[in-house]
Amino acid sequence: MQVATKSLDVAPMWDSVCYNAGFIVIRPTPLGKQLYLIIRQMTKASKMDDQASLNRALKTLQAWNSSFRMRVLNKRSFLSGRDYFEKSGRLLPKANDCDPSRSPNCPIVVHNNWIVSRNAKIYRFREHLMWLYDGNDQYYSSQTRKYLAYTNPKSPNATGARQVAALSTALAVGRLLNRVVILPKFLGSKMTECPLNSLVRISRLDSCFKDQFRESSFLRHPKVPADVKRKPYDAAKQLRRNNAADLRLTSGKLLQLFANITARVLNFGSLFGVEIIFDDEAEGEQFNEMVQNCIRRAGYRQY
Repeated sequence: MQVATKSLDVAPMWDSVCYNAGFIVIRPTPLGKQLYLIIRQMTKASKMDDQASLNRALKTLQAWNSSFRMRVLNKRSFLSGRDYFEKSGRLLPKANDCDPSRSPNCPIVVHNNWIVSRNAKIYRFREHLMWLYDGNDQYYSSQTRKYLAYTNPKSPNATGARQVAALSTALAVGRLLNRVVILPKFLGSKMTECPLNSLVRISRLDSCFKDQFRESSFLRHPKVPADVKRKPYDAAKQLRRNNAADLRLTSGKLLQLFANITARVLNFGSLFGVEIIFDDEAEGEQFNEMVQNCIRRAGYRQY
């Protein structure tokens, strides 16, 4: 892979509107070193961040020294978060994304920027199946963890508020049944499918419900065990059979119906209109307080 020739001092990545400070190919030439000395001086003398200082330093060197050699990395191979996820229409992962055998123009580097907070960046990488770290808790590969899934049906009633209410219900069900919630795809304007971060602030959600939910693409991840990926138990059918669908459902009734089911995944279908009433009033108040504090609306970039 040739990204910069020996005749260059530096080759930065383009960040949609300026040069990117997060990924740069640089050679240890006198002018390459001088670039970083200028950046250091700028950041030390002011509150300028690394990206702003990089762009100003590049302009300074180009003005000072005509022999300074720079070119931008290939814009189809090295992409910013805005170019890869937003401008190419990849708010959700597409089939065969980044498969070189099927896509000859597969990017080499995607910078996970144009989104705020570490939590949101990790969530986006997980959603796009770009995250392999399993962690000590076996985020993907646990042989014992149980899950529940639900859907957001495309309908005129699928407002943002109703989707947030369904998310709260799913988290309540997961809490009572000790199951992790596998999130559905969410719906934006004109019923366009979008990720959770288009609707909710990820960092706030993590502060109360960290490890209690998984991204919509979770079952596609190669580390998820095969028995988790099998056809889920139809919990929606069980609710209909017991006349409990679209009603206020007590925690006691929920436990009666599902606590002893051993299937790795329960599929509740749509949770629009379903409300969970905690029999333990104190537990219900605590959960509702968590929902009020930690499920906050936000836009895709999480600003």
